[in-house]
Amino acid sequence: MVDQIVFTATEARQNFFELLRMAEEGKEPIVTRKNNSVRFKMTVIKEKKKEKNINKILKEMGEIHMPILSIKKINKILSTRHEIKI
Repeated sequence: MVDQIVFTATEARQNFFELLRMAEEGKEPIVTRKNNSVRFKMTVIKEKKKEKNINKILKEMGEIHMPILSIKKINKILSTRHEIKI
């Protein structure tokens, strides 16, 4: 069972970062409004990391006739400073 702790809106505003910490720890802080029967529950939304499909990227690079370079060459290009003078 998930731990639920109830805060008023004022307490939640004053302790917002504490509510975030509690939600990260698996607790579900609930915020209530004083003159209303509405309750809000704070939970963590876990997002999946987007996986890069290397084969798809290589295929797309080939379709636009972009040469495939090694990491070493890419780093060399990025570290080279070019000054253009007109």
